[in-house]
Amino acid sequence: MQPTTISIQKQFRILQPREDWSFRDAGRSQTTAFTHDYHRYPAKFIPQIVRKLIEDYAPDTAQIVCDPFGGCGTTLVEAKLLGHPSIGFDINPVAKLITQTKTTAIKPRTLINHKQKFLEHYDAAPQVSYQHHPRITYWFDEETVAELDKIYFAIKKIKNHNVRRFFLCSFSHNLKNCSRWLMKSIKPTIDKDKIIPVPKQSFLRHLDSMIRKNEQFYSKLAESGRTNVTAKMYRRDSTKTFPIESGSIDLIVTSPPYVTSYEYADLHQLSLLWFGDDPKHFKKWHHFSNGFIDFRRNFIGTSSKAEKTGDFNSTLGKQIVEDLMQIERPLAVDVANYYLDMQKVFAETHRILKKGGKACVIIGNTSLRGVEILNAQVAAEQMHAAGFTKVDFIKREIPNKMITPWRDLESGKFTGMDNPSKTRAYEFEYVVVMEKN
Repeated sequence: MQPTTISIQKQFRILQPREDWSFRDAGRSQTTAFTHDYHRYPAKFIPQIVRKLIEDYAPDTAQIVCDPFGGCGTTLVEAKLLGHPSIGFDINPVAKLITQTKTTAIKPRTLINHKQKFLEHYDAAPQVSYQHHPRITYWFDEETVAELDKIYFAIKKIKNHNVRRFFLCSFSHNLKNCSRWLMKSIKPTIDKDKIIPVPKQSFLRHLDSMIRKNEQFYSKLAESGRTNVTAKMYRRDSTKTFPIESGSIDLIVTSPPYVTSYEYADLHQLSLLWFGDDPKHFKKWHHFSNGFIDFRRNFIGTSSKAEKTGDFNSTLGKQIVEDLMQIERPLAVDVANYYLDMQKVFAETHRILKKGGKACVIIGNTSLRGVEILNAQVAAEQMHAAGFTKVDFIKREIPNKMITPWRDLESGKFTGMDNPSKTRAYEFEYVVVMEKN
């Protein structure tokens, strides 16, 4: 018998954490293996989860894997390592840049040769001065901008597209290092006491790390004959129709943005600002940087969206929003918008899956202003309403989640350990596995 919305809630209440899904023995060297450490990204799920789900639910390497919230490409990298063609979507152009870089294995000697050419271009660089967005001077001092301009000039001299993108990914990662942005903060916060590193040294240090990781990735793929396995990433609003035929995907593995978690667009605004100044190489990126507020509103889980109306296809979701309305209307609106967006995503994932295809959603619950925000249960209800049937509900402890673990009890905003009004945000998360009939 398939679960009703009431029985879904009951099943979640009795779930116990499964030790084999905690991956507590997976150290940093394993979670950042291959290309997984190319670029910082918020709330990344560890690759071990993705690998296990693909191995369990897509044993045939001809089966296509899709991630509707592609992020920094963890799903696509693991799919390629396992020999599966994959497709990812994300509204953020920085996510697309990172994922394309991480899934493209380059011959190690090619990168070493181009590093030497880059250094020659850097040494011969004229006194370049690009016309930057006004916000650049807010985040970077004048001397740092001049040095970053030289690095950027030398990168653009690289003619090989894949290699140039590889260097640009390292450059993008390095922007936060060289800015006034507080390194420990996922919010745009100025650190007045920050000691800015020498841009060239900081860039080359990370570039060398990426070159070493690429060599591991290339060797692993080459020995298994999987270098040319396709991994395509598109910039796409996941609440819209995907450019995929109905019934063409075998497995979906994804981790949606967490409700009212934080602004993903904010975290990558430095890259958006910098590359938006170069419409020749980054077409349309100036639209994102110049119209940043409008761009930000399109993200799922953002507090910038206008109030929407509609049915969530979740009895529990409706109750959560009603409870929040009694406490703080703006917060209730944020959560309502999130559930409405996710309803669209689940309908679209159902459309693109083949009959018998599985959708695996990694998602966490939290608490806002004393109200339990049961996102996993709501997701299961919404997927059930979209036509999915249950395969498995998994509860796992989060020993390694790359996310700020504390919220302020009053505001619901992420905070630090020193806040006396803090509460644990995400101690467990869930893997909701459902099937298209």
